[in-house]
Amino acid sequence: MKKYIGTKEVQAEPMNELTAVELGYARANEDNHEWRNGYHVLYPDNYNSWSPADVFNSAYKCADSFIDRMHIELEELQKRIKEIEQRENRDVFLDTQYNIMKSYENILMLRISSFSSFINPR
Repeated sequence: MKKYIGTKEVQAEPMNELTAVELGYARANEDNHEWRNGYHVLYPDNYNSWSPADVFNSAYKCADSFIDRMHIELEELQKRIKEIEQRENRDVFLDTQYNIMKSYENILMLRISSFSSFINPR
């Protein structure tokens, strides 16, 4: 099988499993597991669903503001930087890419710091 990566933009709100079952967003608790906390998820096509908190939190990051989105971008960039750092054999092209990514990382951190200070002055 091939590997796929997907991204979805959804709206969500905290909702426990019992409420989700009552509203028809989740299946009834037939295996007698503990009732869980989670999220009511609304997809762009207006499909309503429910997701357990751990599953939801591993798949989605809050992106309400541009600062949230910069944090997400920074986190993804730092994962890629770490992957390059862990490679044993790097060629000149990968080293160049790494240096550019590190520069971009610094710019993102400066932007986040700058905008965070502006929005939340002390």
